[in-house]
Amino acid sequence: MINMEFNISKVTIKRIPENKWHIWFASCIINDWIKLNNIAIFKRLNRDWYRLVFPEKKIWENKPVQIFFPINSDSYFILEEAICKQLEDHATL
Repeated sequence: MINMEFNISKVTIKRIPENKWHIWFASCIINDWIKLNNIAIFKRLNRDWYRLVFPEKKIWENKPVQIFFPINSDSYFILEEAICKQLEDHATL
């Protein structure tokens, strides 16, 4: 088994124009090896931080299946921190 450090090498943010929910989408490149697309970013109600929602696809009998997701809270918080930092750095989005 390969033990690799989790490094987010690039984050890009795109805003959905003229939506009332303040929705953005993020893409991340992990370890210059894999790209994760279409991570939805929602502004949390009554908070200054955001919530990440990972993509899913409806398949057999219209049941949703997650395409990818962090498998533990540490991975989630690493992604959340990198994405939210990029979002805050580009406040004009």
